[in-house]
Amino acid sequence: MAPLAYVLFSNMVDRILLCMMGLLVSCYSLHVEVQKEHNPSYRAACDFSESMSCSKVLTSKYARGFGIVERYLALLSPPSLSGPLLFYMSVSSVLVSFYLGYILFFVLRDVCVVCVTTYVINGLLLYLNNSLYTAAQ
Repeated sequence: MAPLAYVLFSNMVDRILLCMMGLLVSCYSLHVEVQKEHNPSYRAACDFSESMSCSKVLTSKYARGFGIVERYLALLSPPSLSGPLLFYMSVSSVLVSFYLGYILFFVLRDVCVVCVTTYVINGLLLYLNNSLYTAAQ
């Protein structure tokens, strides 16, 4: 069996850290969205300029509708079934990230630090989950 890929520590620790980072970024983006809805003059820490504004992106019509139900993953025992599931979910999230990145840069003509961080996390999770998926086969 080939060794699992990793970024910093080990495949599992890196995936846990990236998931925690993703959770923090998601919580912050939710905070920005809620604050902006309650107070239109709210300025988030990630709003650097008119063309580099995460609150502009997070309150756009493109910001809603994506999510994954975590409780279904808890029912699976790694790595037999969860390896392929995590891999295909990562592929899906990266494809969605490409679509949302296109919307971000070419339709909204904006740069959102929170969004780009999410895209990077999705890409790194794909890298790690691909290694887990290949090792399970």
